[in-house]
Amino acid sequence: MNQDQIDAGFAHVRSERFLRAHAGQVRDPAFWRSLNPQLTITERPLSVGIDPLRVDAAVAPRAARQIVDEGYFHAPSVIPPARLAALRVGAERVVAAGLPSGFTCVYDEFYQAFHGLEALFAPLLGERYLMVLQGLWTYVVPAGDPAYRQWTTVAPHRDTLGPDPRVVARDTPSIINVWIPLTDVSTIDSCVYAVPAPGDPDYYSPDRRVRPERFRLQDIRALPAAAGSVLGWSTHLVHWGSRSSAFAAGPRIAITVYFQRRDAARLHPATVELDAPIPFDARLSWIGGSLGIADLWKSARERHA
Repeated sequence: MNQDQIDAGFAHVRSERFLRAHAGQVRDPAFWRSLNPQLTITERPLSVGIDPLRVDAAVAPRAARQIVDEGYFHAPSVIPPARLAALRVGAERVVAAGLPSGFTCVYDEFYQAFHGLEALFAPLLGERYLMVLQGLWTYVVPAGDPAYRQWTTVAPHRDTLGPDPRVVARDTPSIINVWIPLTDVSTIDSCVYAVPAPGDPDYYSPDRRVRPERFRLQDIRALPAAAGSVLGWSTHLVHWGSRSSAFAAGPRIAITVYFQRRDAARLHPATVELDAPIPFDARLSWIGGSLGIADLWKSARERHA
């Protein structure tokens, strides 16, 4: 174990201790509103009227072909700069307060970031597709991050919500992981890397193992992306975030979520209609579960039941 790994372990312990010491604040919506007064916390974050985003007519057909042939797609920037700026500021304030970046998901705007993209996703997933809340997260990777700390970058993996029978059948996926950078991401930042389907002998298999010895280095693809662009991939794609350079201009900030087809079995209990209520307590529950501290939000009676 090297010093970067040791430091990452201590950072994780410090973060959990901080959360337990400030559990009362974390459970209070007023704390979050005071931290980011420009953001909102309501019962139905996706019921607000948001105009559809402009997606070029050629983008969705290309995305459908690319995700079937290569396991991912990359659509040009479509998110308005003002929306990106509000999300970046919100994420930076959460991290500056000493909190894990995933707590941005208490705010409505981090759900609304994916609103208005029906022109892109409906051709891939069918009408009235669903959102999988457990996949909603914000990643903040500081410049020079060594890629050991939890919730900054992730080692090579396939997403856990698989295997996907539609991918095995070489069709468009049942579920897509959507990744939107809030900052411009180059290869000097913590760029996403992937092994496209043609370079992965196990891509169309139900086998979930990642076996690097079966890849060629030449088949690994960097996915630099402009702020506000939209990347999506199937649960079969091997992907990861790289180590950030100390010469990066600043942190890499990105948000993710899963969307799934309506006609597929719900792949996680936290799967909702796009206009469903998402109460504050429910948001804390799945954020805490993702962090491995779900007991923090339970009452003393619940913890000892």
